[in-house]
Amino acid sequence: MRERWQPDARQNAVAEAVGRLLVRGHGTFPGMREIAAEAGVTTGTLQHHFSTKEDLLLFALEHHCLRCADRLRARFAEGLPAPREALSAIVLELLPLDAERAAETSVAKAFVSRAATDPAFAGHYQAQRQVLLELFGEQFERAGTPDALVAATILAQAVEGMRTDCLLLGPDAVQVDAVLDRLLP
Repeated sequence: MRERWQPDARQNAVAEAVGRLLVRGHGTFPGMREIAAEAGVTTGTLQHHFSTKEDLLLFALEHHCLRCADRLRARFAEGLPAPREALSAIVLELLPLDAERAAETSVAKAFVSRAATDPAFAGHYQAQRQVLLELFGEQFERAGTPDALVAATILAQAVEGMRTDCLLLGPDAVQVDAVLDRLLP
């Protein structure tokens, strides 16, 4: 028998299930039945809490983004390291170098695919991209990099390429250290 819905735990389980399914399905967004089965809930329960697959995808994206942000906060709890180390730490948290980050990246990639055709998702994408550019830009400014926004944009674009290559070719195929050596101050 399936558990009764417990808002935080069950919603998080659904978001985790979406991530696992996207990794296994190589970015193809699963159906509600498949998500419900993976999360251990009924489709009726999913439909009660998420009126559309879009709502579910947005929730899963937020869940995975918050998880990444929590890891960064924990990493920087004792203070922000030098800009190069801070940028490197941020980039490494964004790359799918383990199962947890692969799920996060897969959810993000599914979100980006949807944003390409859905204006509401495109607005969310623009807002998230701006946060990332500001985060990178702050570190480039701390390092005294001329045109910090340009450097931040280049790094963000490199991260997207590395994320895709890590998912499709495997982490060993991506020369993360070499890329970071070239791009970080």
